[in-house]
Amino acid sequence: TLGGADGGLDGSRSSRCPRIPSMTAQQACSAVSGTRHMLELCLRTLRGSVGGVTVPLPVTRHAAVAVHGALDAYAATVAAATSLLDGGAVPADDERAAFGNCMVGYGSARVAMARVADDLRLALAGGSGCDDDGDRAAELKAGYTAGLRGMDGCTRGMLDFPASPLYARNLADRNMTLLAALLCSLVPAPALLA
Repeated sequence: TLGGADGGLDGSRSSRCPRIPSMTAQQACSAVSGTRHMLELCLRTLRGSVGGVTVPLPVTRHAAVAVHGALDAYAATVAAATSLLDGGAVPADDERAAFGNCMVGYGSARVAMARVADDLRLALAGGSGCDDDGDRAAELKAGYTAGLRGMDGCTRGMLDFPASPLYARNLADRNMTLLAALLCSLVPAPALLA
């Protein structure tokens, strides 16, 4: 599987699927973070996972934590947007339309990232063996790319409403989606598996 959930706690690779690296949260976050803000988001996200920041785990476990964080953020944002709309806090028709379009983007992102979460869950459970790692890496990439597209669709629609609370939430949720994508990118691509 992608996950090699059985170990690799020596900091190198999983013993079941030796091509999947194991890293501490600090190592994984340092590997994918180009800014201090992203590094801090990554460490905050992974700090609560099994092993915290000091125990090396398969990179698929770190990716799964971030994907679930993104899905939780989506749910909270959709609930907040629904509350604002239902409460009449968004009176302008054009802003209401932007909220609606934004929720379409969230729906697309949720579906895509839920598929990524399912794929990572199966990988971590040891469901399918190491021989399909290349296919799974490609599926992960397609999923997190679709998640980012959903977030970007919302962002484009909200650009005319930077004072909206949805605008700020969407930017934060996009960062969480990007973090999940970056951690998923640590899963070796098919060319690296040969």
